[in-house]
Amino acid sequence: MNEKAPTPYAHLPEDLIKKMLEAVPRTIQQMEEMLGAQDGPIEAGMKALKNKNLICKLAPQTVSIKSIIAADGGQVIERMSGVDLLLAVAVGVEGLHSKEDAGWSGNSSQYEQWQTVMSHDEATPRLCQGAMFLMELGVLAGATHKIRIMDGAHFTPLLKINSMLSAREEHAGKEYVTALRSFLSETYQKIIPDIPDMISDALNDPSIIAIAKYSSSRDILDSHVRDAGIDGITLDDKTFFALGLDSDEYTKPMSVGQSKEEKRKIWNDLHIRCNLDIPEKDELNESLENAIRPVLTEIRVQGETQQKESDLFFAYYKPYTNGPAYRIECKRSLAQDAGGFERVLASIKQEIVYPDIREPFPQYLADLMAKSVSGGLHALQDAVRLSLASELNSRKRLDLLFSYRS
Repeated sequence: MNEKAPTPYAHLPEDLIKKMLEAVPRTIQQMEEMLGAQDGPIEAGMKALKNKNLICKLAPQTVSIKSIIAADGGQVIERMSGVDLLLAVAVGVEGLHSKEDAGWSGNSSQYEQWQTVMSHDEATPRLCQGAMFLMELGVLAGATHKIRIMDGAHFTPLLKINSMLSAREEHAGKEYVTALRSFLSETYQKIIPDIPDMISDALNDPSIIAIAKYSSSRDILDSHVRDAGIDGITLDDKTFFALGLDSDEYTKPMSVGQSKEEKRKIWNDLHIRCNLDIPEKDELNESLENAIRPVLTEIRVQGETQQKESDLFFAYYKPYTNGPAYRIECKRSLAQDAGGFERVLASIKQEIVYPDIREPFPQYLADLMAKSVSGGLHALQDAVRLSLASELNSRKRLDLLFSYRS
């Protein structure tokens, strides 16, 4: 009796998961080699930084500031069969220890929201993301709290706003520009040429700082550590300081772009250019260039390229022994005010209250609220479908109300 030939088909997803689990020991070994082999170089690197007086210690009696918020944004695009639904939000959340009399003023907005319908277009994500980041900046700049935390790095909203304004590369046309004008008018009673002012408000306000959850920057390692003759550290700055700093230690605030690599990758060439088909484009581009000039490390003066120090500073701070190090970006005026900067650090530490919440509480809660935007989109979809279903008497047209499968 002939044996049955083995089936050529895999048992999915079981076989795939089995192969993934079989690779776990190799993955663990790779992580051990990456992290464990760094102990010696990290110790040498920290010693070099201390010799340069770049490591500071937060005084235990430092008084914290009781007026703090964080802002975050969320955006989602639902690609229905006939059109795209766009929804973007930004929310601001106060800290646990904020005083009642240091809260939201009557003119400030705790949240912003914008939604619209557009035809299918490859440029649509650029518009939705750009609107979200403009709303984040609006919430931060409009608040009156003494500390306002931007989620991420300062250059992130600049990149996304640049992407929104340069969307003609993806054939953004009249409908795109109309939607952008409608967003600014409905949300802020503003026009496209007002965008540089919105950016300047965020880049020049010393109350607005930024805390990045994730950062691949090696600005300090590639400059102050490598320049001391210490090689072999394959980590990023944030991980290096998470392993190297003691509790309540922080790096002396430094201007961004300490290393040639960081300047080249980000700060020398950071720009915002509009290529949309609008009559005010030339004046807008000049205003945009002036708006971001304070954070740049290279500028053009009378046709010549000149190096300059950015007015944006950064530091790494580790509040607790068993916690992460935080990359904190701030403006020059705050960085050069040693007492004021330490009060900001003490305020951040006061808001990190639970081991599973590894960031200041208002930043954590703002992130949760912003991510809940998807639930709002589902409600929006249902409302649209129920309202239009009775009016669309053709089954062919009714199908246009349903989403593509993801």
